[in-house]
Amino acid sequence: MSVRWIVAAALAALVGCADTSRPRPAPAGPTARQILVMDDITAAFENHEVVPQYAAIENLRDGCGYTAGWIGFCTATGDLLEVVRRYDRARADNPLRPYTGRLQSLAHAQSDRVGDLGDGFPAAWRRAAADPVFRRTQLAVGHDRYLTPAVAMAKRQGITTALGVENLFDTALQSGPSESDCAGMPQTVRRTNNAVGGSPATGVGERRWLAAYNEIRTHQLKSPCVPGREADWPESVDRVAALNELARAGNWNLDPPVHLGSDVLLTITHPTD
Repeated sequence: MSVRWIVAAALAALVGCADTSRPRPAPAGPTARQILVMDDITAAFENHEVVPQYAAIENLRDGCGYTAGWIGFCTATGDLLEVVRRYDRARADNPLRPYTGRLQSLAHAQSDRVGDLGDGFPAAWRRAAADPVFRRTQLAVGHDRYLTPAVAMAKRQGITTALGVENLFDTALQSGPSESDCAGMPQTVRRTNNAVGGSPATGVGERRWLAAYNEIRTHQLKSPCVPGREADWPESVDRVAALNELARAGNWNLDPPVHLGSDVLLTITHPTD
């Protein structure tokens, strides 16, 4: 989705200078603070906001059914079902529990037929989003399904920066984290390694590798291999451009303030409850 939005004037006063140094090694995985920044970047890309939008829910008619929550969980892909199942375990009496069976059927069939859920599902999702337990559940599922594989991939490929992990994370959550996803993170990594003759683990500079990675990812978004994404994927190439800008600015550690394009500024990490 586009990152050309206007942020409140109060945020504009907080603009600072990004780190323009060379990429610096990060710990074995991103720090807690860096993960919070990644979560806010996801909120900007997915819902045009600078903090996670847990109550968001919409049928975008893109083959995903309802797209909901902070990360854009989908009724047709199974990740939204996982959120509801975990929430059921944590909070037995919740407004989404009556929909669990129907969500399971939709996920099993990979169906975008949101009508099977009835008219009350969006309102039930929004009611649940007022519960801190539900918000923490969304974050946990998003991290487990998309960030954890990205961190593991970064370690295998020798990627040492938080921005490098963010590139992998964003690809995983938008296009898929598994080998079977035609434009997902593993396939994009493989194509990049083939294009540059290796990875940072084998001596290719991380800056060069990520530039090639984002060029390949941009091509994949412009020519979607997934049916139903012909409209929205090409429109989302500016999220890759925004990550490229962070590299050009030298903000490899995702130090706030984080600039996404010219109009989006992330300054303060979000609360989870």
